[in-house]
Amino acid sequence: MPFFIHKNTSDAKLKDQKLLMRLKQGDQKAVHEWFSLYYHRLLNLVLTRISNPADAEEVAQETFLSCLKHLPLFRGDSSIWTWMNRIAGHEIADYYRKRYAKKTIKALSLDEFFAIDVALDAHHTSEKVKLALEKIRPDYQELLLLKYVDKKKVVQIATQLNKTIKSIESDLFRARNDFRQAYLEIE
Repeated sequence: MPFFIHKNTSDAKLKDQKLLMRLKQGDQKAVHEWFSLYYHRLLNLVLTRISNPADAEEVAQETFLSCLKHLPLFRGDSSIWTWMNRIAGHEIADYYRKRYAKKTIKALSLDEFFAIDVALDAHHTSEKVKLALEKIRPDYQELLLLKYVDKKKVVQIATQLNKTIKSIESDLFRARNDFRQAYLEIE
């Protein structure tokens, strides 16, 4: 009996590896197979964290897109399902971060970007920050939110985004400059 269980586990692992290889080769049938194998399971997982079905469905779809985007980086050390779970966790966190961005944007430390005119009221500053963030590239928005709202360290951001520390530092420098310029252009 233990041999049979081991064989099923081995068979599942082999099927997983074959599917992964086909996905990495760009096989469209493999993408459809992967989606049909995992979509409902993933949606159920997301629904345990996001109660709104429409939002959960959107996050599940975003998870698949993110998986496709990061597919070349996936080495297959874990199962496809485990890997998708990790990415779903990031997508769920992004969902809540975006959902509550209005509330948390007020906490964004602006000291590094410019000297704050103390005569400005908090609401006006908050609106300017929001408008400035909307004007910069989405990936820069994400970096600034991760760094200054989520208070993550550069090392954590690099790990989360599968980039080098130097790359994140460089992107943060550019993001700050773009934010500063966008902020100064708002009247």
